[in-house]
Amino acid sequence: MEQEDNRDNRSLLGAKRLVMAAKVVIFLCGIFALALGASAVMEANLGVASWDVLHIGLAKRSALSIGTWVQIIGILMVLFTAALERKQPQIGSAVNILLIGFFINWILAGHMLPVANNLWQSVLKLISGVGLMGLGSGMYVATALGAGPRDGLTLALARMWGRSVRLVRTILECIALLCGWLVGGPIAIGTFVAVFLVGPIMQASLYFWCRQIEGLENIKMEEVSEGEVN
Repeated sequence: MEQEDNRDNRSLLGAKRLVMAAKVVIFLCGIFALALGASAVMEANLGVASWDVLHIGLAKRSALSIGTWVQIIGILMVLFTAALERKQPQIGSAVNILLIGFFINWILAGHMLPVANNLWQSVLKLISGVGLMGLGSGMYVATALGAGPRDGLTLALARMWGRSVRLVRTILECIALLCGWLVGGPIAIGTFVAVFLVGPIMQASLYFWCRQIEGLENIKMEEVSEGEVN
């Protein structure tokens, strides 16, 4: 009997580890997708996302890189969100901030993205970048391993105000846009495309990946239950 209990416990632990490993992969892929998308929007030269208007504006006024300002602003937002919710920041949130800033600096410095040689290629780069930003945000938020700074604040305010993630995200994008404009960040048509599309894409991505993770958890728990019966 004791041996069967130990076997069942090992099976349960193995299932939980597999689910956690899948969450970590989704989390990291989401962070990279966001960084890749943000970099693509910057290089499209049609206007950057609202938060990057702020990051670039601050970078122009200092000796710090865009990625470093992403990390600084992100840390401040995570601390504010933690104070708002009266909780300690998750380790995943700190990893999120550091990796996004690192990936953006790495992608931009390494010229990893193809160069847009005409307007249509720039438009394609812009739209692809905005899509990746929304997709990546939904991916790593769904894992609950540590939401990014703006995503964590979005979810916290959405719960407090009783509003949709889409609406709250759009409001925050507009506030960041105003602050970025005040410090001299670049604004163009692509900025407004990002303001109104990132939120809806993020919400759709969040729903999709939550369902995928939930489905994986259910499958693994069913396998463990079947093993106990057998």
